[in-house]
Amino acid sequence: MKRRIGLYGGTFDPVHLAHLDVARRLLELFALDEVLFIPACIAPHKRRASVTPALHRYAMLALATQDDERLRVSTIELDAPEKPYTVDTLQRMQDGFGDQVQLFFLMGADSWAEIATWHEWERVLAISNHIIVTRPGYEVETSHFASRCRNELLICAS
Repeated sequence: MKRRIGLYGGTFDPVHLAHLDVARRLLELFALDEVLFIPACIAPHKRRASVTPALHRYAMLALATQDDERLRVSTIELDAPEKPYTVDTLQRMQDGFGDQVQLFFLMGADSWAEIATWHEWERVLAISNHIIVTRPGYEVETSHFASRCRNELLICAS
């Protein structure tokens, strides 16, 4: 049986209880073996924003997740800041884990609403399964993406 890993990317500036609560709820709801937090080095859509240095955000995540062995932190985007796009990170994760795992990319409904603006978004849909977490004020529309998503698309009400 394949290990099930949730990939939870973001700026996490700062990480807060809602991030941890969402991760823990998804572990249970979708029988994930672990959730891997992936702090962005510099998110492409936040390049002009003032963001806490990546090392500090990584340290905050490490402290916030240290008491739950199912919550881990990856440095994959911090180690390769020249490739900040989600599609590149997902491909490197898939290549690194190989066939032994089933990946689930976690994203909020606000990000899902903008997915068609992401770099190589159609490949993002094809590389992994997706769990969309609802947020107040955002409708989760799937009909226009259903034919392009070859993997599972799961929606979780927050």
